[in-house]
Amino acid sequence: MRRAFHCALVLLLACAAAAPLPAYALSQDEEIRVSRQFRREARRRLTFIEDPEVELYTDRIGRRILEAIGNTRYPYRFFVIEDSSMNAFAVPGGSIFLHSGLIQRVETSDELASVVAHEIVHVNARHFATLSSNTDATMLIGMLGVFLAPVLGPAALAGPAVAMTRQLEFSRQMEEQADNLGVGYLARAGYDPDAAVDFMKRMYRERLLNPVGRPSYLLTHPLTQKRIANVTASIRALGLTRPRFRENDDIERVKLLIELRKEPDVVVERLRKAQERRPEAARAAHSLGIAYSATGRWVRARDMLERAARLKSARPNLDRDLGRVYIHTEEFPKAHAAFQRMLEREPEDPVTHLYRGHLFEKESRFRQAARSYLRVRQLAPFWPEAARRLGYAYRKLNQPGKAHYYLAQSYLLRDETGKAVDSLERAAQQYEEDSPRWQVIKDEIAAIRAGG
Repeated sequence: MRRAFHCALVLLLACAAAAPLPAYALSQDEEIRVSRQFRREARRRLTFIEDPEVELYTDRIGRRILEAIGNTRYPYRFFVIEDSSMNAFAVPGGSIFLHSGLIQRVETSDELASVVAHEIVHVNARHFATLSSNTDATMLIGMLGVFLAPVLGPAALAGPAVAMTRQLEFSRQMEEQADNLGVGYLARAGYDPDAAVDFMKRMYRERLLNPVGRPSYLLTHPLTQKRIANVTASIRALGLTRPRFRENDDIERVKLLIELRKEPDVVVERLRKAQERRPEAARAAHSLGIAYSATGRWVRARDMLERAARLKSARPNLDRDLGRVYIHTEEFPKAHAAFQRMLEREPEDPVTHLYRGHLFEKESRFRQAARSYLRVRQLAPFWPEAARRLGYAYRKLNQPGKAHYYLAQSYLLRDETGKAVDSLERAAQQYEEDSPRWQVIKDEIAAIRAGG
């Protein structure tokens, strides 16, 4: 099937690149449909990172920028793809993808936010619809070839993919608009606008040092010294400044979690040696504890995290890490205490509420678990894991209507619309026909089917 898809895509890409473009622009509804279809195909072809901290970290950056914009056209979603290349791309309709290689290469969350803000502008300003006068089907085919080429085989797709890349390449005017609006949104969201310039300068230097292996991001986002100078001038003209107060930056933690997915034993050994060299450093002990947790060495993780707490109890997220480890070592009172300390400092941290829900489930306190997962849903409504856990909690509470409903929401957020409709149909069976709840579910089913 993969080979058949590969051949069909090459043929369709070649036809799309060679054919004259019709006088046609994507409508907003078509862009949203393309976005949804692309996500479905991408989930089959690419590896999405589904670590709760990595997912919610990138979602938090995106939502913060969207709040700064205020008025957006699309139901935005943010994803991390497990791929070592330095790349990020947006799909018309609001889907934004960051490669893990990009996250590993940025130096601050502000730099990553600058990329996200730039991509949001491209989507919100409907640059894709302006770029391509193709139908939504042809646009989807083209994007699949360009963005999924690393999976399907870049050599075989090189000719047609390059042609489509040129078609999708943003113009100077579009890049200027994305740059100028992007740095403004960065500053309004509390990020450092100069981080955009720092990131662009580093990419430009890398391109000069390695002109053949330039970052994938530059294929659709041409970069010149003039563009960097224009961004710098725009920041100064708008009077944008660095934020006065800096919050804790989770970027190093997120990088570590991504690195542990690829070479866990190598990372653990490196961190173990670092901790032995600096036995009184809380950070070294904390990092090693995180690594032990990621590899399921729970007792070692507990011992190292408790050591970090003795050395410096106020380290960011340490209580959350301790609480999660205590669940696995079945020290439930200690877990409750750790989560309580964490929530006193950060009451709106969705990851802590998620792990607290796990703790309640371990204790068979499913009503409290459901409350925790509902809180996660409020804080991170586009995250499928919270809806999935909520569905299971209601199943344990013998409330099949709610169980099927929330499982349907988790399927919907993963673009598994067939499963979502099936679960909603099961949910509807648990309510009186024509009751308000039954009608809401039926309306949702109709909306899903109409959306395709």
